[in-house]
Amino acid sequence: MQENQSFRPRGDTFLTLGSIPATDQVTRAGGPAAGEVSYMVYNSGASDAYLGYGMTSGAALANAVIPSQGSPRAVLPCPAGSVQTFTLSPMLFFCAVTPVGNAPLMITPGTGA
Repeated sequence: MQENQSFRPRGDTFLTLGSIPATDQVTRAGGPAAGEVSYMVYNSGASDAYLGYGMTSGAALANAVIPSQGSPRAVLPCPAGSVQTFTLSPMLFFCAVTPVGNAPLMITPGTGA
């Protein structure tokens, strides 16, 4: 994958709703099934969110925890109003948690940055 390539969608956009506590509504990404995949994440809410991910729905839910000192997690910080691209494994499951309120996270699988 070229690092200077702009983002190119390669799957359907889906919604993961971050809340406190994280709900058991875990979403699986479609799109490319092999190699590294870029996930563009748009937090359209007013609250920061922490996006847990994993190869199973249980792993994504277990990782949807706000990290604290001495307790690292496989979680991606998604500040309110941000759009970020993360390069991860394909076909992951996602679940989100917020410190307050709700945060709708729109996630699109693809390639590029």
